[in-house]
Amino acid sequence: MKEFLVKNLHGSHFYMKTPSGHDIHIDADPEVYGYDSGARPMEFLIAGLAGCTGIDVVSILKKMKVEYDEFNLRLLTERSEEHPKKYTKIHVIYEFKGKDLPLDKLQRAAQLSQEKYCSAIATFRGSVDITHEVKIVE
Repeated sequence: MKEFLVKNLHGSHFYMKTPSGHDIHIDADPEVYGYDSGARPMEFLIAGLAGCTGIDVVSILKKMKVEYDEFNLRLLTERSEEHPKKYTKIHVIYEFKGKDLPLDKLQRAAQLSQEKYCSAIATFRGSVDITHEVKIVE
């Protein structure tokens, strides 16, 4: 079991040194005793999901020998109105720029991440409607 120590610095501001040695600051809006000194917890969930699937796709495309000029992710999210205000929908858009990009391979890489490799998506699956699409943009 891996331990994560999260320290309350003041108000709603928390700090964590990750097991990989990186600093994370988590905070809230001032109306809930925050200082706006870090990202919100729910933003970290989406960032983690985006990073997880993005890293998968980069790795898969390297193995497929697919080169691109630019790769970005856009995530469209919806949350419930009532507490606990959980995510109900997450739509991941994989955007690529480049010359003569093989759409079938880009789609396959995204699909493999979504269905097999991304542990963050697997964690959300069953409680959140997760969809995706691949776009080649000019």
